[in-house]
Amino acid sequence: MEHQKNDNLNMLEAVIQNTEMGKNTLAQILPMTDDARFRAELIRERNGYQELSQEAHSDMEACGGQAQGQSAFAKMNTKMGISMKTLTDKSTRNLAEMLSEGSSQGVMDCIKCQKDYPNAAPGTKRLMQRLQNFEEDNRIKLEQFL
Repeated sequence: MEHQKNDNLNMLEAVIQNTEMGKNTLAQILPMTDDARFRAELIRERNGYQELSQEAHSDMEACGGQAQGQSAFAKMNTKMGISMKTLTDKSTRNLAEMLSEGSSQGVMDCIKCQKDYPNAAPGTKRLMQRLQNFEEDNRIKLEQFL
């Protein structure tokens, strides 16, 4: 039972960290674009991350856990990486490529997490699968902007 609780909390924490990364990245990139269609896609993604994040936070609290979220170092590292990659190119194509790469990484993180925490509760596994599907969908939708 304790193993399931640990796997559950670890998987929920992974969902929270993944969705925070998405929300923080989109918050930094959204002001860089004037492309209306692209902005609409980014807002759709931001709303999806927000929804999944809220669900993971609620589930975490229900399990008696407390979310750690992204570390300050991870946030700073991401922010600096985006700043460097957009210093000379804020084109929709470049921004879409960066976000697509991030979504691909998110998919891989979801897959690894599911293998790392096999004893998580079925509801938590479904939430992680929804996040993985969301990341895959984002990547496909971003291809139109490449």
